[in-house]
Amino acid sequence: MRGDSITLRLATAASRLRYDDLPGEVVDQARLLMTDTLLVAAAGQTSTLARNLCATLAPSVGNCHAWFVDDRAPMSPVDAAFINSLHAAMPGYASINDKVHADIVCLPAAWAMAEHLGSSAAELLLAFVAASEIVGRLSHHATQRSAGWSHTSLYGCLGAALAAGLLMKLAPEQLSDAMGLALAQGAGTQQGSLEAAISRRLQPAFASRNGVFAAQLAAAGATAASQAVEGRFGLRALYEAGDDKRLFSALWQDWQLLDTSLKPWPVSACSQAAIAATLDLRQRHEVDEQEILEIVAYVSPFMFRYVGAEFSLEGDLEMLAQFNLRYHLATAVLRGPVTFAHLRPEALQDADIARVLRKVHLRVDPRNNHDFAPVTVAITLRDGRVLEALQAHLPGSRQQPLSAAEFAAKAASCGAQAGIDGLALLERLRHFEHATVPVGAGSAREALRQFSRGCPSPTH
Repeated sequence: MRGDSITLRLATAASRLRYDDLPGEVVDQARLLMTDTLLVAAAGQTSTLARNLCATLAPSVGNCHAWFVDDRAPMSPVDAAFINSLHAAMPGYASINDKVHADIVCLPAAWAMAEHLGSSAAELLLAFVAASEIVGRLSHHATQRSAGWSHTSLYGCLGAALAAGLLMKLAPEQLSDAMGLALAQGAGTQQGSLEAAISRRLQPAFASRNGVFAAQLAAAGATAASQAVEGRFGLRALYEAGDDKRLFSALWQDWQLLDTSLKPWPVSACSQAAIAATLDLRQRHEVDEQEILEIVAYVSPFMFRYVGAEFSLEGDLEMLAQFNLRYHLATAVLRGPVTFAHLRPEALQDADIARVLRKVHLRVDPRNNHDFAPVTVAITLRDGRVLEALQAHLPGSRQQPLSAAEFAAKAASCGAQAGIDGLALLERLRHFEHATVPVGAGSAREALRQFSRGCPSPTH
């Protein structure tokens, strides 16, 4: 039975993958995604809430470090994966593949284990690519609308276990057990997003931490259900049905990784297309906000479920700023592109924003069965004119990728938030896996440490 299990087949396929097997465009994409995740984590570690949450961890002993944080002693890979994933999840700026934030779970797990073991940068990149690809495929080949489970939590924990286990050089059977053990801890729902609760930001960190711990347990001899995915009481039966024959179709050939989208603005993916449409109207027509009678966004049921709540200054205001489309539309109209400054409590409480919010309305288009795009935004003016823009694709997606200048702007923005030179970090990571590293685990650890420390800000 184990020989036919999905987890063992995935483990075997991942174990056979070599760095030289990776196409150039996949390596380039991996570097870009790693850079994006590090930059977002650099911004995220400045959050007071993140610092308070991480302070609850009991001290642990190890070789791993929190990215961009110099005041914590080296720690275990389990704790490093948790902290770095939390920081990457905190700003709401992370990449997305289908409906899963694979990178903020898989990269912290891979990085922590690579630093722990003194693995090379190329080995880290390979483990990250394999894990992120599998997570993306598991999400992409789900065959029904989610009942409310978080793809990042459910599938991300398997990827984290796979990434850590590959770097530990576990045998395929042990890798299969690691993924099964990770899934035994799998949970996390979309309810935190609906309520703008901090649990939404913690769930990726739980998945990354649990995956690393699962790999360690498997290495120590712990076993797991062989049919953790497809069994009678497995993931597909209890959580979300999927077509797992397609999971293996053209594996390592038709790369899901290349469909990962990079966010241009630090808010939910469900709001990105509507923001783009609004900014397009703002730029083309230069409309005075005082002349606007009504702003209407026509969104899919999925978008409305995630970001369509009424605007109310209750609960955690930073989460509200990241997950409220009405606020995002008002901000785009009044201020232009959404920035980190617009996530601060004082920005939400601004009287001008309150005035514009009263003009914003959402309409659900039942014919739109997509997740993030298309979206239509219509602005009605007092003189009777109606200005309309259709955003067909998710900004930052494969269909509409960020330009080099747009990504550089994101790097600069994250760097400014973190007090580091984001552009210098971007340049440093362009040839990440080819960095010259002296022989020895200690020197390899230090090389990875240098990559995640950033560069001094030119303003400091």
